[in-house]
Amino acid sequence: MHTVLNREIEEWLGGKVDFIRFVDISALNFRQNRGMPRAILIGIAVDPGFLQAVASNPDYAHTSDDEYARTESRAGATADGLAAFLAGRGYKALSQSDGGLLAENAFDFATKTSALPHKTIATLSGSGWIGKNNLFVTADYGAAQCLGSVLTDAPLSAAGHETQPSRCGGCTVCAGICPEKALKGHNWSRAVPRDEMINVYACDTCLKCLAHCPATRAYVRRVLRE
Repeated sequence: MHTVLNREIEEWLGGKVDFIRFVDISALNFRQNRGMPRAILIGIAVDPGFLQAVASNPDYAHTSDDEYARTESRAGATADGLAAFLAGRGYKALSQSDGGLLAENAFDFATKTSALPHKTIATLSGSGWIGKNNLFVTADYGAAQCLGSVLTDAPLSAAGHETQPSRCGGCTVCAGICPEKALKGHNWSRAVPRDEMINVYACDTCLKCLAHCPATRAYVRRVLRE
């Protein structure tokens, strides 16, 4: 059951995001949750027209100001605003936007890891799974959502859920289309280390694995048809 504060947050976020989850992260270690027992996960779907264009252009090159980058920026800015909203009510709140992680020194550039990735919170929310493209995948949007998160001590109704198993099965579309061969084609589980899924140093964020994922293609076809 949602508290009044949960509902206030949902109203504040309004049309800014496509989904919101309130997640119990109290069982994580201090380095991960920084002493905060709850997280608010937000997701913004990537424009399907943009994804169609990426999938149709084998030479597409991701840039720092394309639609995907702008969606990521919106997710980060929304997380920053939500943290300020909670702080204004007297609660501790840490935005895990790029700027927030840098301010906290919570991102390791050498290993390209953050203390608590959005994807970890997302899997704890029970909303989806990690695909063979090492991206969070949902039934509604495939891999085509940009995530943001806020850690907080606010008295929210929050729950942890069973981690969804991978639904990728034998599909290897993402690994096959990766021009840098960064993806290793393994099904994810909580026991599989990131480095067995992807060589992050080889990945150049070309977006092909995202745009061509069959779950993403289903989202694109559904929205464009509607």
